[in-house]
Amino acid sequence: MAVPIARLYILKTFAKFLGLSLFIFASLLVMLNFVQIVNQGALAGFSFYFLAKTVFYMLPNILAMSLPLAFLLAVLLSLGQMSQDGEIIALRAGGFSFGDIFSWVFYAALLSSLLLLAINNWLGPMGQKRSVDYLNTMINRVTKIELKPRTFQQLSEWTLYAGGVNSISGEMSDVKLLRRIEKGAGTAYINKINAASGRYRKAGETGLELELSEGQFSQTDMKDREKIIYGEFSSYKTLLPFFTEGAAVRKFKHREMTTPALLAQLREGVPDRQIEAKFRIEAASRFALALAPLVFFLVGSPLGVALDKRGRSAGFGLSLIIIFFYYGLTMSGMVLSRKYAALFPWAIFLPALLTAAAGLWLWKRRLYAK
Repeated sequence: MAVPIARLYILKTFAKFLGLSLFIFASLLVMLNFVQIVNQGALAGFSFYFLAKTVFYMLPNILAMSLPLAFLLAVLLSLGQMSQDGEIIALRAGGFSFGDIFSWVFYAALLSSLLLLAINNWLGPMGQKRSVDYLNTMINRVTKIELKPRTFQQLSEWTLYAGGVNSISGEMSDVKLLRRIEKGAGTAYINKINAASGRYRKAGETGLELELSEGQFSQTDMKDREKIIYGEFSSYKTLLPFFTEGAAVRKFKHREMTTPALLAQLREGVPDRQIEAKFRIEAASRFALALAPLVFFLVGSPLGVALDKRGRSAGFGLSLIIIFFYYGLTMSGMVLSRKYAALFPWAIFLPALLTAAAGLWLWKRRLYAK
């Protein structure tokens, strides 16, 4: 019964640091993504519902980024504390090998890698797609409009320009509206509205209501420029919606596609070689990055035991060095694989192999030598 109790104690100590580290890293990433949303202008009349959905569907990818970092830090801090308190020496004196002591931490690393495989290849891309959908919806539903003079403003399918704008009274001068209508089979029409003056007001959360005076309307067939519909008006009223439900479906990026979808695209053939390389590298990197917890277990365990009385600051510093080394090499491998096809996929998996080899060497030198 002594061995399970010892392993359970190590696991509880490790889980405490893992939970705290995961909370810190995940919170930082959530804040960074929130700032990015703000920078994209989504706070100009945003919806709490769409904001919550956007952040919620980011969580799988945030977990995938946070878990390896938190795992490494938890290994170094938990084992460093146990080593500093003399608990590792006591267990060794009791006849337990390092393999016995760290077995449950290894199982946690294996479980974390399997979880990352599921997130990186399925849950993460699906969540990324939904998050971007809600973000685009939120941005397109912006209801706080601040028109500026001599500036083009995109509102759903319309482009609005005004030479002069009074933001207090809503009065405008030299107003121009432009809209392109696609009719299929290469047919397109351009609608233009020009007015000497006008007035605007926000119609709730629906759109921007315009009242124009003394202007002209025209529609041009882009296939036959001689076909023009033209008219004049003394008063014209219209609504420019903030959001168009019938907008064209956007093109998904490679990070929003599951790995089976990427591989299916590659099997069908991708005309653009750069896009093909991007798909291959994305698929391979998802498997390489899922190995991080196992690799960090191999390199972190002997380093954590060797910390002794050097304190938690040393463990935190070591974790930063290992993280920068591992992910720096991984990003470099992805860039090199895109530039030199012969290096794919070896350059992507090389950082994991090098770090794992360094970990095995540390196990042999610092653990089994004791």
